Amino acid sequence: MDDDLSARSGLEAGLECLSAELARAFQSWGRRPEPWESGRTNELACRAFAIQYAGNAPYRLYCDRLGVSPADVDEWRDVPAVPTAAFRQVPLFVGDPAEASLEFRTSGTTRGPGRRGRHLVRDPELYRASLEAAFHHFVLKRAGGGADRMPVASLVPPFCDAPDSSLSWMADAVVSRFGRPGSTFLASARAIDWSRAERFVTWAAGAPEAVPVCLLGTTLAFAEWLRRLEESGLSVSLPEGSIAMDTGGWKGRDGPSRERVMEELAGRLGIAPSSVINEFGMTELLSQRYAPLVPGPSPLCGPPWLLSRALHPETLEELPEGEVGVLNHFDLANVGSVCSVLTEDLGAVRENAVRWVGRSPGAPPRGCSLATRELLRAQAGQTS
Repeated sequence: MDDDLSARSGLEAGLECLSAELARAFQSWGRRPEPWESGRTNELACRAFAIQYAGNAPYRLYCDRLGVSPADVDEWRDVPAVPTAAFRQVPLFVGDPAEASLEFRTSGTTRGPGRRGRHLVRDPELYRASLEAAFHHFVLKRAGGGADRMPVASLVPPFCDAPDSSLSWMADAVVSRFGRPGSTFLASARAIDWSRAERFVTWAAGAPEAVPVCLLGTTLAFAEWLRRLEESGLSVSLPEGSIAMDTGGWKGRDGPSRERVMEELAGRLGIAPSSVINEFGMTELLSQRYAPLVPGPSPLCGPPWLLSRALHPETLEELPEGEVGVLNHFDLANVGSVCSVLTEDLGAVRENAVRWVGRSPGAPPRGCSLATRELLRAQAGQTS
């Protein structure tokens, strides 16, 4: 018993130490964005995997079934990837899942509300450090003319209204860290207050200080706002440097392209197309990627601790750069759960920038299905 307690204490101390080191590294990059050397990234990846192998029981069983232990891992590509389906099946968490600080749930738009995955988060401050550094670099610095703070209006509900939404947690963090006076949530769990949205942009456009503003929302929300603006005939000219950041897409619904929606919305609100940024995130990942609207379709870029590659849909062998395959992401901000996540998304990767193609049609790719089967067999203790 004493040995078990000692091992657990050592594991928790190691995880806390690595999490603090990662948070400092994320914050440092946010202040001075520079590429990370591959040796540094791989050293952190190996340490993260060793902790996850020791403290994440379902993941360790899965790795053992694949015949991979920390002794076999030299770089991030060697770390076994867990399919997103696993987040619907088992609690993937380093330590006791009851100790999780946050529990994020997937939307259920793909598999149905009864098949929602969950991501248990141990250290919200590590999530905060990752998202703030990337948002500051890829959104504020790239699109906002170098501003560090501005009034933020969110079409995403606050976290208190959507306590299982990683996107709402992100919106709260952005408003708290980067919002100036006048920042507001235009949405609740039930609806978006379109009258307040209209008043916000009218106020911002007419304010004597001409302070640029930041609008946050999903593509669906912005599309509905565009429809309402067209019906009312309202157009404004927001101050130069204003930003619109949209996230997601149509989630399986039919509609005009995201690019068309955001381009027309930007025209209605007087936002430069170069200041329209698409955010790509997943509940299963604590870091995000971003791409500007112009010039044309752009690859999604992320911070150096979020690595991606395209794999063959059947064999899961890594494909050459530029070829379309199943996307595998490795996120060091996930140190408290699992860093390597195998998605059912299709895309191509070049120099760690992702060109997202879309969801795999129909059934999951064969490689993803086989990986999920192996995980479930590991949990059941099967040997064949």
